[in-house]
Amino acid sequence: MPTFEADFSAFPARLYLRHLTVVLDRPDRPVPMSRTGVGENHLAYHLSALLALHLFASNNNCPIPQFLLIEEPTQVYFPSEKAYHEADGTVQKTDADADLVAVRRLFELLLNFTKKDVPGFQLIVTEHANLRYQWFQDSLVEQPWTKPPALVPEEWP
Repeated sequence: MPTFEADFSAFPARLYLRHLTVVLDRPDRPVPMSRTGVGENHLAYHLSALLALHLFASNNNCPIPQFLLIEEPTQVYFPSEKAYHEADGTVQKTDADADLVAVRRLFELLLNFTKKDVPGFQLIVTEHANLRYQWFQDSLVEQPWTKPPALVPEEWP
């Protein structure tokens, strides 16, 4: 099963409810998520915590909705915000600019969560990146929006 390759991933993590954050328990001192470094680490720990909470709820029949909306999770894997927005839903631009190994691993992890960990769980991901893998294309419920069409028409002020 794919996993995140975040810094501090060798250490146990816990949800510190008093401060609503993830803490990584290193032997010498605990490290709060805010001190884990780059955006890729923050994404890994945020998503891991959210998915773990949903897995716990599912395994314990907790009455919470079985869905999660994630907006633009791959943004941390692009060299710049400009490159991310220029990906524009096309496979070619995604292939050219993203850290594809990390992006693929992220989406494999999300897909496996809905297929194996919590079957029937619904993940809604809004995203510019578009991967050419068939399993990714099969997961799309709508074709990527390129210009045109777009959510907001270009002629709007």
